[in-house]
Amino acid sequence: FYTLCIYCGFRKGETLAIHWDDIDFEKREISISKSVGKTETGVEFKKPKTKTSIRKVSFPVQITPLLKQYKTEYNLLRFQLGSSWKGNGNLFIRDDGQLMGRSTPYQFFKRHLKRYNKWVKENEDEAKKNGFEELPIISLHGLRHSCATLLNSLDVNIIDISDILGHAKSSTTMDIYAHSFEKQKKEATNKLEEFLAKHA
Repeated sequence: FYTLCIYCGFRKGETLAIHWDDIDFEKREISISKSVGKTETGVEFKKPKTKTSIRKVSFPVQITPLLKQYKTEYNLLRFQLGSSWKGNGNLFIRDDGQLMGRSTPYQFFKRHLKRYNKWVKENEDEAKKNGFEELPIISLHGLRHSCATLLNSLDVNIIDISDILGHAKSSTTMDIYAHSFEKQKKEATNKLEEFLAKHA
């Protein structure tokens, strides 16, 4: 769940709604065509936030083995439960195959961060040796922000970042991540200055 959020920039509802049929392993693409949201009658599938949120997002080759391993474990659980299985093909599920609850991902995310930070405090020397530092307890949506910021720091075009995130306009991406992008804007100016100093 968290790997897809940070590598692909998905919203929580989009990630929860991913079905195995949405994943194309050959093309390494995930189709986002729905989201999970809270309604008056409970939790339901709905259309994504905007029309441009309906998109196909490539995923890195490094996470293909993780997805395939998870699919194997998923199918094993399905066969073990037999008639008790209540799933419909969604990746992220409860113990009986039903769709995972909306609050579950963040509950586990916070728990993991706190456990990691506790380890860093209790193993200060080993942590420092390996370059591990305490992490802030961010929102789950922060992983989406991290994806955008990392892509920008790698000089990915703002239009491509906007497409990956499913924003209607690249200006939306710029507005949301303006603070994070300031450093890159300064670096771009420095690169131009260095180029002109050498070639002008």
